[in-house]
Amino acid sequence: MKDIDDLKRLQEQIRNLIAMKKRVEKLSGKSYADMSQRQAQKNGADLTWLGMDIDKAIREAHAAAVDCGIADPRDDYGPVDYHPSAFHHYRHTPTKPRCRQ
Repeated sequence: MKDIDDLKRLQEQIRNLIAMKKRVEKLSGKSYADMSQRQAQKNGADLTWLGMDIDKAIREAHAAAVDCGIADPRDDYGPVDYHPSAFHHYRHTPTKPRCRQ
């Protein structure tokens, strides 16, 4: 039963990654010339935050893939610091695969 749960977890992470990558393509395809300064800043901020979310999702998908047995474990699963803006700082501790716990 654990194998099925691991595969479902991996499937959900991949589904989320696909949705986020599609959103990046959509936001990246917009022309800043057609936007006001505020809209351009918002678009840039959205892309920055989305990049942080994508990196976190990739790390979670990797851990799920290791648990499924289709990826090799990494050496380090330590915390990752993100600075999506000058005012924000986030520390994310990725999920460790069961073989590293």
